[in-house]
Amino acid sequence: MPMVIITCPGMVSNGFAASLERPGGHYTGMDELPPGVTQKRLQLLKRSALSVSRVALLSTTPGRGGHETQLAEAERAARELGISVKAYRAGSIGEITTALAAMRSDQMDGLVNFQGGLSLANRQMIIDFAAAHRLPAVYQSLFFVESGGLMAWAPDQRDQYRLGARYADQILKGRKPGDIPVQHPEPYRLHVNKSAAAAIGLTLPADLVAEADKVLS
Repeated sequence: MPMVIITCPGMVSNGFAASLERPGGHYTGMDELPPGVTQKRLQLLKRSALSVSRVALLSTTPGRGGHETQLAEAERAARELGISVKAYRAGSIGEITTALAAMRSDQMDGLVNFQGGLSLANRQMIIDFAAAHRLPAVYQSLFFVESGGLMAWAPDQRDQYRLGARYADQILKGRKPGDIPVQHPEPYRLHVNKSAAAAIGLTLPADLVAEADKVLS
């Protein structure tokens, strides 16, 4: 059965497509891990809070490929930024709770949220934890900022669903999904929440706020 995947952290690395240009099977859609997105999130975190040095990477990414891609890029970026990173994986709500408690025990002072549907669905739990423990955080989806999170570097998922409808239209008109190139959603946008920053005692740099596509007060 043909399938359009609207949000996937690694279409190729998770085995859904032979290549982005020619998926070759029953799947097509959008790959939410363009090169550099994890690096960018870490850079934004460091710019927002210069004192950050120990960054927790919360990963609810299913499978192996997407997690490993994000982790490898985060580790490279961390070396360039002079910070350390540690991944905390979770595959259930209970495991998210355990991961957050471990971050606290490990005295992490920043948080980057990897792509993953489980964390998106339970975003309020993660946002509330970051606020309670005064952790600067960068998230995977603009919905996190709308829900009170500090910052996100992400595409607008509503646009992704609109694009998904166009994929479905092509398939219904006879085109094979394996012949329709996978796309990275774009553009990626920076949203920041000044109230969330104030709540953790953080003043966002003026140049970063000026770059933001949307600023929530």
